[in-house]
Amino acid sequence: MRHPLHFLRRRRRSDADFAEEIASHLALEADRLVAEGLPRNSAALEAHRRFGNVGIAQEDFHRRRTIAWLEAVPLHLRRAARRLLRAPIFAITATLTIALGIGATTAVFSLVNGVLLRPLPFANPDRLVELSHSMQLQGISHVDQSDGTFLYYRRANHVFTDVGAFRAADVNLSATTERDAAGAKREEAAKASAGLFGVLGVAPVRGRVFREDEDLPSAAPVAIIGERLWRERYAADPDIIGRSIVIDGVPHEVIGVMPRSFAFPDVRTSLWLPIGIDPANTKTAAFDYRAVARLRPGVTSSAAAAELARLLPEAPEAFPGRLTANAIALTHMEPVVRPLRDVMLGGVGHALWVVLGAAAFLLLIACANVANLFLVRAEERQHAMAVRRALGAGRGVVVAEFFSEGLIIAAVGGAIGVALAGLGLRALRALPSAISIPRISTVGIDASVLGAAFAITLLTALVMSIVPAVRSYGSGGESALIRAARGSTAGRSRHRTRRLFVIVQLALALVLVTGAGLMARSFRALHSVRPGFDTERSYVFRVQLPDAGYPTTGAVVGFVTRALDEIATLPGVQAAGAISKVPLEAEARQDTAVFLEGSAPAGGMGQEMPDIHQVAYATPASFGALGIPIIEGRSFDEPDASRAPLQALVTRAFAKRYWGNEPAVGRRVRFAPVGPWFTVIGVTGDVHGTRLAEPPDETVYLPLVVAPGAATASGGADSVRWAPRTLAFAVRSSADPNDVTLPVQRALRELAPSVPVYGVRSMAEVVDRSTARTSFTLGLLEVASLAALIIGAVGLYGVVSYMVSLREREIAVRMALGAQPGALRRRVLGQAIAVAGVGIAVGVGVAALSARVMSALLYDVRPNDTSTLVGAALLMGIVALAASWMPARRAATVDPATTLRTDA
Repeated sequence: MRHPLHFLRRRRRSDADFAEEIASHLALEADRLVAEGLPRNSAALEAHRRFGNVGIAQEDFHRRRTIAWLEAVPLHLRRAARRLLRAPIFAITATLTIALGIGATTAVFSLVNGVLLRPLPFANPDRLVELSHSMQLQGISHVDQSDGTFLYYRRANHVFTDVGAFRAADVNLSATTERDAAGAKREEAAKASAGLFGVLGVAPVRGRVFREDEDLPSAAPVAIIGERLWRERYAADPDIIGRSIVIDGVPHEVIGVMPRSFAFPDVRTSLWLPIGIDPANTKTAAFDYRAVARLRPGVTSSAAAAELARLLPEAPEAFPGRLTANAIALTHMEPVVRPLRDVMLGGVGHALWVVLGAAAFLLLIACANVANLFLVRAEERQHAMAVRRALGAGRGVVVAEFFSEGLIIAAVGGAIGVALAGLGLRALRALPSAISIPRISTVGIDASVLGAAFAITLLTALVMSIVPAVRSYGSGGESALIRAARGSTAGRSRHRTRRLFVIVQLALALVLVTGAGLMARSFRALHSVRPGFDTERSYVFRVQLPDAGYPTTGAVVGFVTRALDEIATLPGVQAAGAISKVPLEAEARQDTAVFLEGSAPAGGMGQEMPDIHQVAYATPASFGALGIPIIEGRSFDEPDASRAPLQALVTRAFAKRYWGNEPAVGRRVRFAPVGPWFTVIGVTGDVHGTRLAEPPDETVYLPLVVAPGAATASGGADSVRWAPRTLAFAVRSSADPNDVTLPVQRALRELAPSVPVYGVRSMAEVVDRSTARTSFTLGLLEVASLAALIIGAVGLYGVVSYMVSLREREIAVRMALGAQPGALRRRVLGQAIAVAGVGIAVGVGVAALSARVMSALLYDVRPNDTSTLVGAALLMGIVALAASWMPARRAATVDPATTLRTDA
């Protein structure tokens, strides 16, 4: 038996034939010369001389053969195009199927390439790392830098070229001139140390970066703006350097413009201010800063972590504060060094790789479907191919015919697919859930994506045409001609090949349906979690009150009081309050050490290093506005700038952890080893502070005005009363959204025209944003699984329908002999369901194994969830039954007389 790919050996056998022919000519010429009287040795040399250079002749042979092959390519393509035009239904069906597969794969590859594979826009980004800490005994995996640890790491390390610090610090950018007439606007900003830009290796397109003397609290205010902000707000003013802009009510001199590609720490960051760390006044226990460093050449992340582990216990001595070397040892505080790329991308990589795998499965399903169509088309052309083989057509001709058709279909389908991918990416970027994907705004169809699409197109053409070509050439020309002349149908092996393609399609489709089902169950489980607040008719409005306009606690409290009074008079408003931390949002999160009266914090650290908990500041009505119940005690007294009530509320989870079933009201907590005690006056319901997939936060709520000595928890001064300046107004209303959001914003702007209102959204939107990544992944998997179901159903329908058409004569004979239509219908259905059953069985096995890669994406659902697998199998069975019903019904309606008369 010949090897299935024996036609690939043609070039080697042609070379051997050519060499044999040359040797034969040389031998004949030598024999003729010997007959003329020349000695044998001289005759051989003379024959070579007369024949000429054998190497040149062989090169000429290869050149002519190559030119002939290249000249034949356009001919094959023209013939293939004419054949496809004569079969428009086949051509359109195959092209659209391939376009769907290539389009999905190209779109998802664009995401993976833009988000995961494209290097960060910094110099030598592989040497950039983030520096943080962990506290293992307290279960805290991420603790940022304090000003003391940052300064000491920067000064004493031997593994980094430099270390930079930064933190988010959104600002109010005010109008100052006629050219700058956009009004007060909220801008996402960052405070950065003077060395940060050098660490990242990015230079401004205009001006310069911060100097060391400008990175001090006493320095004159300066700012660096992004190119987008420069062009959009300042009309690309060439004289922007040296110009003054008003930030939070304070004039700042613009000293530089960063390039548009510089998006750090967030893609929306458009303005940078000096971080202003004072080496003479550090607070080692206030971990408020993030740090990024550049590794020296040859230094690994593990070596850097070891160096920082050596330095960390020395930091409290170099920069004294509340954190001591003993506390570091007791908490098992350890430095953590992670690649900056991993930090910026978060956990999105796993989800995108899973989606890319789903797109690849969809492409394979499309290829299998079109290969099945090619097999049917090959059998329809069996007689024509047999005639050509009998007339001497070579193996290459057979392969070229199928590959040229496949190449045309794949090329047209690829072009359509790339266009669909571009439209799909535009739609993906517009989805609300896309905010969870970092760098998605920069994703697009670039040269690398087009190159990948070209490679996918060629591979697709090869995959979908190679099997039909091999099968068609594998049937000998003479035997095929005899079968065609007798009207024989395709052999069992070809039926098996078509069924195998259908099995592959159904199995892969089942894998995609199972993945989508697992994500859907996970999404439903997340949305069934009670967030701890009421999402109906609740809205939040964010403001930040600058120090320049609101320098005292009285000014802050006065604005909040007037604003709440104005909001309360609006039609439909049922409750209104102010709170520093909105549940399920990362803004204004404040984690603080909490000391308990009469008991040591969990973990055995005594009073030296207590446990860390989230602290939020609120007005009395904010709990009612958000729908957070008070299940024990009462809420705060009304805020008063002249006094700071020493009151606190705790969540049920906090109370249960420390006091069990005993009453929490009357207990006392504080936020420094020496400071005032706050009396717990109430217990609220549990609230998910960060993610629905995580347990509720153990939170402490404090009044809007904080007492002297306690303000250090939020960075205020110890000697004055303090109130947070970044607040969210929470409003509960019975009115429609537009009837409440617009009047509230108008009321806030009238009270403070220079203070922008931002982050306006309903609490239902807050929940949706917290599950955005799961929603994004689910949406992509649902689209892929739906397309796979459709393609798989079409493939099964095509095979069963073609099988019926081939057996029309057999069916007619059976019916003429008395077979009942119902029995024939059940027979055809049974054969189709048998094929589908094998595909479903294989798919269940593959899905059970492959679903494990999704475990990190799931919530409260096991990867091998039985109900999901059974549901997916049942759905595939229903689809298979529906796809087989019409061909089976047609088989039962065959007219024996007409069929047999036509056949005769």
